[in-house]
Amino acid sequence: MGGMTGEALLARRDPAVLLAATLVVPLVLLRVREPGPVVLLWVAAMVAARALARVPWRRLALGQLPFVAFGTSLVAVNAVTRGSDPLAQVVAVLGPLEITDVGLRTGVALAARTLVVGVCALAFLQVVDPGRLLGSLHQVARVPIRFTVALTAAHRVLEDLPAEWATVRRAHALRAPVADPGRVVEAPVPAQAPRLPASPTALRRAAFALLATGIRRSERMAVALETRALGALGRDERTVWRPARADGRDAVVVVVVVAVCAAVAHAAR
Repeated sequence: MGGMTGEALLARRDPAVLLAATLVVPLVLLRVREPGPVVLLWVAAMVAARALARVPWRRLALGQLPFVAFGTSLVAVNAVTRGSDPLAQVVAVLGPLEITDVGLRTGVALAARTLVVGVCALAFLQVVDPGRLLGSLHQVARVPIRFTVALTAAHRVLEDLPAEWATVRRAHALRAPVADPGRVVEAPVPAQAPRLPASPTALRRAAFALLATGIRRSERMAVALETRALGALGRDERTVWRPARADGRDAVVVVVVVAVCAAVAHAAR
């Protein structure tokens, strides 16, 4: 997850509450129809993410690119598939495809909803630390300890995957057969990184080795957790390093998010 900042206002709120608020946004905006209110909500979400989560403008812009691509596909599909609506009027014809005003409005509304969800996800990743989130899920959301600890271990494995991938690739490059055993190979220039093989076969071998390494490491973690009797103690008997607790200010965050999204959803129906 992204870099946590202690100066952000949302960083002081409980991570499980922030996760719930993030997940409730697409649910409340599920039946949007008009794009205007949702576009205004997207602009407000951008400003809130910058002010309350301290997400840099550059990261907000770059993080929106995948959602823009998906939103564009929503506009394109809805624009040409809403012709059966009795209120739809054809605004353009592209060969056998008819673009309707209802389809364009619906597609833009869905695309704006996608962008709103993307902004919420970026703000969430900016202020929430994975360790605090999993601890809060166990203490506040009452998720069983087996799941939260397993997720913590899985997150650690995922964090180490880039370094392990680089190690596997370099190891395979060192063991690669030399095309001409009698040829003298010059040492690479120190300022230049050695080029690793990029053929499909080399990448497939490296991916398989990384998968096998990850499975073995996960198995060792599972055995270690079972050896330490994970889950044997009750919830009230287990001590925690970082106590998590939701208060009234966390409830205010959820109420504000739900109220704003509900108002926008009502106006956009």
